[in-house]
Amino acid sequence: MGPARIETLADLLKTRDAMLRAIRRFFFDRAFVEVETAYLDGSAPSDPYIEPLRVFAEDSGPYYLHTSPEIGMKKVLASGLERIFQICKVFRVEEFEEVHSMEFTMLEWYSPGTYVEAMEETRELIRFVGMSLGGKAGQYVDKPWRTLVLRRLFLDAVDIDPFPLPADVLLSRMKEHGFKGLSGKDTWEDLFFKLFIQEVEPRVNREEKGPCFIKDWPATLTTMARKKDPYTVERFELYMRGLEIANGYSELLDAKEQRSRFAADQGKRRSLGKALLPLDEAFLEALPRIPAPLAGVSIGLDRLLMVLLGYETIDEVLPGRLKLR
Repeated sequence: MGPARIETLADLLKTRDAMLRAIRRFFFDRAFVEVETAYLDGSAPSDPYIEPLRVFAEDSGPYYLHTSPEIGMKKVLASGLERIFQICKVFRVEEFEEVHSMEFTMLEWYSPGTYVEAMEETRELIRFVGMSLGGKAGQYVDKPWRTLVLRRLFLDAVDIDPFPLPADVLLSRMKEHGFKGLSGKDTWEDLFFKLFIQEVEPRVNREEKGPCFIKDWPATLTTMARKKDPYTVERFELYMRGLEIANGYSELLDAKEQRSRFAADQGKRRSLGKALLPLDEAFLEALPRIPAPLAGVSIGLDRLLMVLLGYETIDEVLPGRLKLR
């Protein structure tokens, strides 16, 4: 599947270094500015599906370790910079599993344009990194890249378009198709992910011959992306060897709409029994000062290295969790 396995920590660290050098070279050659933003803040995005790590000082808190640098980087963009990138650690409350870690390395960048240009920039970056590493990594990224529309994938897989359907109707349609493990308590998002994980993702994986973009995701799942129509946002995910590697979208820069979406997220958190999170007012004030259109992309670099090297688990590329000889 991949090149010869790396057997020493030193070899792995050299390979990670080569990847990071290639990434920086790619962006510096395109006149991007590398930035740093705060890891720790008094506020956090209200995403109901991503939980931040809380930190308490002796007499104050909670503070929040960032789940991505998005909020901070957009405030930087309001200062007048147009093309920026950052490589940093991010933190999320989730189980340590084969492809998940509570702490991981993220690349995030922003540049003028929409998700269409961002997909092409993502392809160029990963192709450049893969070719820089060489071997089967280079061979894999040099294969044809596909772009698929998510709603079309649902129709092809199960003849259901979940996007316009209310949760109760979607539940009935899924029962008609003989789906198991359904509950009357399932939200629309629960049903969507059950359909996607059970039917769409396996089909994409079986048919994959090279990297694959899946575009136009549900509006209810992406709080900070620009809408394409009433049901979808201009968002893509990149899949490589069956694993989500990148997430990108055309950015929502309307502060009033953004505030409304944050409020909707807080409502979802409340319904799920999760704590409400403090809102970053400085972020909302910054949005109108950012020139449109703008697109942003994030890549989990540990996962990217994992698929380029042909490994099966994230443990094998995280230096702090290595079990190498």
